[in-house]
Amino acid sequence: MTHPETAPIVLVARMQARPGKEQELRDALPALVAATRQEDGCLTYVPHQGLDDPGLLVMHEVWQSEEHLRAHAGSDHLRRFAELAETLTVGGIQIERLTELAV
Repeated sequence: MTHPETAPIVLVARMQARPGKEQELRDALPALVAATRQEDGCLTYVPHQGLDDPGLLVMHEVWQSEEHLRAHAGSDHLRRFAELAETLTVGGIQIERLTELAV
């Protein structure tokens, strides 16, 4: 059974590109993804695009611990991307924090 205090942290980060800014937002992802995947504690970092709405980008993330996630949140590459996302998205980055449900 998974214990919440030791379970990996799962995030789903959703971004809705402003009309006409879809490609610019997608173009910013490779640098973010490459740098993040090199971070200690990053278990999964995978971008997805909506099938029905190509302006919807969703990042599926799994972090080894809360400490690793905090380090990511303070990283320069994430800060740069978040600042860019403020101008390229409607509403910025919406984050849902999850933990695995043992069933």
